[in-house]
Amino acid sequence: MTNENEIRTAIDNARLTTRLAVIGWIFALVMLVVTAVLNAYRGGNVFGLAVIPFGLATLFGLAAMIYGMLATAAAQEEEEKILLARRRADTSALDIEEDVRFTAGRSFENYSKYAPYVLALLGALLTGTVLFFTHRSWGSANAAGITGSAIHSALIASVLMLVSVFTGAFFIGQSRTPAFRWLRSIGANLIAAFAVLAAAAIVSICYHSNLTAPDAVVGKIFFWLFAILGAEFITNFIIEFYRPRTMKETRPVFESRLLALFTEPGGVMRNIASALDYQFGFKVSGTWLYSFVERSFFPVIIGGGLLFWAFTTIHEVGPDQVGVRECFGKVTERKLLGSGIYFTLPRPFGNIRTFSCTELHRVVIGEVTDDGTDAGRVRSKGETSRVVLWTEEHGKADDNFIVAVAPDGDRSPEAEAASISFVRMTIPIRYRIRREGVFNYAYDNVDVPRTLMFIGEQAAAEYLASSDMMAVMSTARKQAEEIMKKRVQKLADDRNLGIEIVSLTILGAHPPAGEVAPAYQNVISAMEQKETAILDAQAYAVKTLPQSESQAAQLVADAKAYDHRVRTVAEAEAERFKTQDATYRVMPSMFRLRSYLEFLEQDCAAMRKFVVSAGLGSEVYQFNFEEKERLDLIDTDITQLTNKK
Repeated sequence: MTNENEIRTAIDNARLTTRLAVIGWIFALVMLVVTAVLNAYRGGNVFGLAVIPFGLATLFGLAAMIYGMLATAAAQEEEEKILLARRRADTSALDIEEDVRFTAGRSFENYSKYAPYVLALLGALLTGTVLFFTHRSWGSANAAGITGSAIHSALIASVLMLVSVFTGAFFIGQSRTPAFRWLRSIGANLIAAFAVLAAAAIVSICYHSNLTAPDAVVGKIFFWLFAILGAEFITNFIIEFYRPRTMKETRPVFESRLLALFTEPGGVMRNIASALDYQFGFKVSGTWLYSFVERSFFPVIIGGGLLFWAFTTIHEVGPDQVGVRECFGKVTERKLLGSGIYFTLPRPFGNIRTFSCTELHRVVIGEVTDDGTDAGRVRSKGETSRVVLWTEEHGKADDNFIVAVAPDGDRSPEAEAASISFVRMTIPIRYRIRREGVFNYAYDNVDVPRTLMFIGEQAAAEYLASSDMMAVMSTARKQAEEIMKKRVQKLADDRNLGIEIVSLTILGAHPPAGEVAPAYQNVISAMEQKETAILDAQAYAVKTLPQSESQAAQLVADAKAYDHRVRTVAEAEAERFKTQDATYRVMPSMFRLRSYLEFLEQDCAAMRKFVVSAGLGSEVYQFNFEEKERLDLIDTDITQLTNKK
């Protein structure tokens, strides 16, 4: 810088950069604190992500403020050098090039060279830290959506959104001058915060209308967008070491190229050209290839869009589907189209709406879980269901059905007049569209599933009001399902819904939680104990009665056998006594001898017998009364045989 006017302009620009950076830094810091505090009280998945762009704007505002201060000092130093050079003619004691007092320029040069790398790493660290804690808060057990008034949240987000967009647009417009280039990152992040707050306002309005799903979906979209932004900081930091250098760098490393595509009003192609020129180190936008791409980019986009729009004239009706031809959303003819390929005018002028007459649809009436699903839905592989006890509070208070209670003879007339109770149950209804009822289902009724829910609740209330509670909860459940299915089908036919009820199932029938459920639990436990006692008594009777009958039969048989044995033995003894008496009378001596010998043979069989002679006391004879089964040759008396001859 040799021109005094240029130096003075540089000083003014540097001072203005400092002032604007201070304003941007304070504004971003205030918005960061306000957003963080409001997010702690209001909650929401989208609103809290605005902390990232406001935090980056605060970081880059502080860096731009330091940049402006160093640039001001460097420009003032150059001005002082020029003034000292004018006095050199008068004195040569001072050497400008070797004066160690002029260090502001060297500090500014080092800051401009190394600070962008540090800022890129700090930006990535800040983004990653906020995303990490945001992901942890989403995955925690007490994670919730928007708390408090959703309208107030939408109003607050709208106010912050408007302030951010105007401030960001001002900084981006100011940064078009190269001297204010470091202010562009502040404006770009404020515009990014505007996008997040605008989405948060829309999500809050949806939340007020009981649409809670957009909050989670939009929150995840911005989560991954900021994750890409954080990855861009790291990528720029690495690529910067391998990028060819130019004499003058106009784009800092920490400045996001992705945000520049959407936040700068100069056009997408110009931003792409600037990014390519910066990345490759030479003017890529001046080559013929880029000129060709720039000329043909929008025609190709428009031609591709027209071609894609032309493809909307082709429609396919599947094998298990039927189609209805529409024009501007209205049916042109009440005629069903079979499976095949059809052509219409492009959308929205023409369309073929398809319906499946075999696919099963489902609505659930009665009790649902806290996440809006019923207990009877089919769960995917690996998905577990939470076990809910009767005594645990779940569902809504208006899920109860009135059901009758069986009369009890011990009750008073006043108690019999109020023999009703409440029961909770989940009743999924599966249905399919009839082929002949497609037009009734799709065009003659506004919301068939919602209408079917009302019909199911009506049929269930009518049946349960005249049914016994314990029967519905246990033995009569199948019968109740069949009756309610027929009632629902009749009501659906009366209203021309065009559907066929395939199944109606009663799941999870139980009394309401609270003070009633424990009482019913005690009643059922008592009934189970009663049934257990009855079954135990029946089992004991089945076991004991046959055993007693068997023992009685055995005692009778033993008595009869004993009677028969005693009588028979007594009669035999009497006959034998008569025979012995007659024998004794005929030959008394022989009878006594025979009785004596039988006594010796039978009663004294186990004793050894000795015969002692009266005259010969020294001789003792021993007789062996055993009988041999066979006689040997030794036992034959040969002398007797010889004498007989």
